Amino acid sequence: MKTLTVMNEKGGVGKTNIVAHGGWYFAERFRTLVIDLDQQANLTATLGAHLARTSSVDLFADVAKVEPVGPLTVTRSTRELLGIEGADRACIETFRDNLASMADDYDVCVIDTPPALTNRTFGALLAADAVLAPIGINDYSLQGVAELIRAIKGVSSHYHRAEPDFLGLLPSIFDRKSRRERELYEALAEQLGKILFPGIVAKRDAYSRAASEGMPVWEIKTAAARDAGNEIRGVFETVATKMELGA
Repeated sequence: MKTLTVMNEKGGVGKTNIVAHGGWYFAERFRTLVIDLDQQANLTATLGAHLARTSSVDLFADVAKVEPVGPLTVTRSTRELLGIEGADRACIETFRDNLASMADDYDVCVIDTPPALTNRTFGALLAADAVLAPIGINDYSLQGVAELIRAIKGVSSHYHRAEPDFLGLLPSIFDRKSRRERELYEALAEQLGKILFPGIVAKRDAYSRAASEGMPVWEIKTAAARDAGNEIRGVFETVATKMELGA
């Protein structure tokens, strides 16, 4: 099983949209597990048709496995996740070990994290083979990026494991019509180069409709949704290639 962690300390950068579409995309070809670690539970609502009996908090508390419910299986977020932040740090390793125990049950795991560096985020980083970081163009700051990279390296160093593959900063909710955002994106590309993901997720109404209807944007029969589908499928085609996921 290959595990992708999607993270950013800031909220409102489109993580839920990206994780949901990652789950739908990978489930077309792979046995896919999606874990919602954000107590806001937006991802749980969007992917409600694929919920397992196991809640995400269970993966930190004890020996736990998630029984597949189909090509796509989702662990639900609950408010009890907030209690993980006051738990013993051993829960981070428990989460990693529980995911490792399901290596034969799933091919891909995608983890949505809360917008903060918490025990839940550290658990997701410890379990990760790869990390993708959505960013809002207007919210971009070098300091935030540095802290994100430092967290990835810090978890790997503390637990004496190889660093996960950092797939890059993915510009999300990008307003193509905004001249200011286009200029910021160009500056970002020039400044960061190699750590900028080769793709974007634009600001589109079709993504909001997909979330509310609980279906991938490429299944919505409009021209705007088709463009959005081509865009976000292109992102995950690149992710699959970088993670060396076979057919």
